[in-house]
Amino acid sequence: MTITSKFPEILPYLPSVLRQPLSRVPAADIADIRELRLRLGKSLQIICGNTAFAITTQGMRVSPEQSDLMITRPMLDSCFQSICCHSVHSWQSAIRQGFITIAGGCRVGLCGSAVIQNHQLDTIRNISGMNFRIASERIGCAEQLFQRVKNDLLQGGLLIAGAPASGKTTILRDLARLLGNRHRLCILDERGEIAAVQNGMPQFSLGVQTDVFDGYPKAEGVEIAVRVMSPEYLICDEIGDETEIAQLLQSTHTGVKIIATAHAGSLNELRQRPQIKRMLQSGIFRCAVMLGTGELCGQVLSVESLRGAVG
Repeated sequence: MTITSKFPEILPYLPSVLRQPLSRVPAADIADIRELRLRLGKSLQIICGNTAFAITTQGMRVSPEQSDLMITRPMLDSCFQSICCHSVHSWQSAIRQGFITIAGGCRVGLCGSAVIQNHQLDTIRNISGMNFRIASERIGCAEQLFQRVKNDLLQGGLLIAGAPASGKTTILRDLARLLGNRHRLCILDERGEIAAVQNGMPQFSLGVQTDVFDGYPKAEGVEIAVRVMSPEYLICDEIGDETEIAQLLQSTHTGVKIIATAHAGSLNELRQRPQIKRMLQSGIFRCAVMLGTGELCGQVLSVESLRGAVG
């Protein structure tokens, strides 16, 4: 497996007081970094698997309570302006969702004080925490899974489930590469995480027959993709609301097979979510894959057939 971390691509978004010590992180450690957490008044923390550690101003690795590199209000404000390209109002729709996707497909989660308008979240002020989730390309990480499900994929779709930070998007990306080298494939990349398109060019290897619909809302994107690109397979992440599900169900009547992800720790948890249960009962997915977390992040815990499994 060939691993390329997008960790270096987050460094320009950080103020120099953070960027300089982080640039001293050994290259051998970079591939294992999953998150970078900034919390106001606390140490800068690096997450590798289930382990959190901090670094000093000199770039030395220490425990979080031993670090002399503490996150201040100016640091957070500088980061926030950078990830918004110094135009916060242009990113309000993303801010309302709680995250912004930056270069390389890395996602920055935001924590702060909610501003409510008309009983709905309007924006976030006084940012108090940021979580840089580091995207990575792991060429070959889906090879074993592909061999296990390729016959099922000839008959129907695939649902990839797991808890947050279980590697769903990374697995999905490598599956796109494998399928896109064999079949016509469309990716609906609403959040910009799967393909990380920059100037029209995906920053990951996604297959020679793959078309990317970058930033399209899923409901509209599904309809357009099916109509104009006649895909055999359609990939999207984090299926959710009724409008999206209705459009995905409609697309299957055209013969398109769906590969998607969902948050859950087990197939039983999936069944408890009304929207997902509806899709399972429709037969849109041929099988479901459960991924592990922590030290088992990205590893397939089980592959379960859905033929007749949901009723």
